Amino acid sequence: MSGALRVLVIDDDERVRTALESELEEDDGPAGDWVEWEVRGQGFADVRNALARFRPDMVVLDLVEGKIPNDSDSGNRSFEWIRDYWFCPVVIYTGFAARRTFKEHPQVVLVTKGRRSEEQVLAELWKFVPVARMVRSVHEDFDARIREALRDSVDALDRQISRNEEPWDDALSRAVRRQVAARIDLAASGGTELRAWERFVVPPLGDDLLTADLLRLRHAEPTDAAAFRLVLTPSCDMVRSSGRTPKVGRVLVALCEPVAQLGEMELPLGEPLTKRQRKSLRSTLPHGVVGEHVVIPEFRGHVPLMVANLKRLELVEWDRIDLHRGVGGANGAELVCVASTDSPFREMVVWAYLGVAGRPGVPDTDIKRWVEEISNHLEGVRSK
Repeated sequence: MSGALRVLVIDDDERVRTALESELEEDDGPAGDWVEWEVRGQGFADVRNALARFRPDMVVLDLVEGKIPNDSDSGNRSFEWIRDYWFCPVVIYTGFAARRTFKEHPQVVLVTKGRRSEEQVLAELWKFVPVARMVRSVHEDFDARIREALRDSVDALDRQISRNEEPWDDALSRAVRRQVAARIDLAASGGTELRAWERFVVPPLGDDLLTADLLRLRHAEPTDAAAFRLVLTPSCDMVRSSGRTPKVGRVLVALCEPVAQLGEMELPLGEPLTKRQRKSLRSTLPHGVVGEHVVIPEFRGHVPLMVANLKRLELVEWDRIDLHRGVGGANGAELVCVASTDSPFREMVVWAYLGVAGRPGVPDTDIKRWVEEISNHLEGVRSK
C-alpha cells in the first residue's frame, strides 16, 4: 500500500476545515514519524457522494445538538452514512462532545471544539493511523480481487452462455461474487496459522441457519455456556429464504456446557493446566473433538470457552428461533443466532457428529480385561 492517508473533514464551518487542513499540512507526527496527509474539506451537503469519490481513511466530523429534520443535511446524518456505507475511524469534533457518547463504536472518539483543540484532533488521528492503514490495505486487496474476478468470469462465461441470452448479466454477477469470495478466502488462508476464534463469523450473515451456527437463549449472559446450542441439522435442510420451506420441521442442536472434562481429562476450574494436560491438548485440539465433545473457543463478548456435547441433543421448533441472525430480534423468539462458523470448521462439526451418532451400537464390554488379553497375546507372540 502506498500514498497519503486521506482525511475528510466534514463541517459546515469553512474556518474549521481550513484550520484543520493547515494543522495537518504542518504536522511531522509524534517523534518525527512522518506521514503524508491528503485533506479534503466538505460541508454537510452531498456527503455520501464525497465518501464514495474520496474514499477517506479517516473522517473528522462535526455534529450538531438537538433533533434534525429527516430532510436536513447534518453531521448526524453524515455519521449514519459513514457507519452504513463507508467504514473508517471517525473523530467527532463538536462543541457538544460532553453531551454525547459512542461507547459502542471503538473506532470513534470525541473531541470538544475549543482553544488548541486542533492539536487534540491531530493526536487522535495519529492513534488511528495503524487501523486506517489496515482498512486501506483491505479495500485495495478487495478491489484487486474484484477486478481479477470480473476479468476471468467474463472470459469463462463467454464460453458457457451467449451474451444474447437474457440471464447473462445475472449469471455474470453470481459468478463474479463466487470468484471474489473464493479469492479472498484463498488469500486470507495463505500460510498463516489461525487464532482459534477466527473460525467464527460474528455477526452471522445471511437469512438462513447453517450447520454449526451457535444459538443462545435471548436473555442469557454471553458467558453462560449452558445457554448455547450448536446447530447440527444440514444447512440445505434449513433454507427459508426466497419463500422456500425448510425440509425439516425442527432443528437438531447439541447442548453446550462449561469445559470441565474432555474425554478422560478432568479440567477443574481455578487450576492451571499441568504439563501432561497441555501435551494431551496439543495432540487432541487439532481434531476439534474429544470423545463426544466439540471444543468451542472463546470469542469475547459473544461466545464463551465451552464444549458442545454431541450426546446431549434437542429438537428445537422453528418458532423458538429468531431468524434475524443477530440483526435485531423483532419476533421475540427464545433463541437468537449469535455466531456462524466458517469452513472447514463447519465440516469438522458434521464429521464429529457422524462419528458419535453414526457409529454402530456396541454393548458394554470389560475393556480393562480386554486390554490385558491383548497384552498377554502380544507377549506370547514375542516369546515364541
